Amino acid sequence: MSLLDRFRQKRPPPAELDLLLVSRLRSIGEDLTGPRVIVHFLDLPAERDALAARAALEEAGYEATLTPPEAPDGPWSLRAEGRRVVDETTVPGFRAWFERLAAEHGGEYDGWETPTSR
Repeated sequence: MSLLDRFRQKRPPPAELDLLLVSRLRSIGEDLTGPRVIVHFLDLPAERDALAARAALEEAGYEATLTPPEAPDGPWSLRAEGRRVVDETTVPGFRAWFERLAAEHGGEYDGWETPTSR
């Protein structure tokens, strides 16, 4: 079964998708040996929660940007940007930390991205 067939059948869990993304970065020739920009996304239910999460992110060395909800009952969006090493050993820790932070503030972690040089 090919990777594409697997995606058609069932979406892999987020942790597996993280490792697939790291594998993809390597396959296109990205240098993952040093720090690179990584952006994480969180959705928080209320301004108070979003402000508290932003403070924790800034304390951890991330540049955090908060965006109010588009709809009156929508979530607050929090974007955290930093420079970190991105590889198979670091990504699981990022996910665990961000999922825990989001949960502590009643929100959800919506994943991460990193720009490529291509």
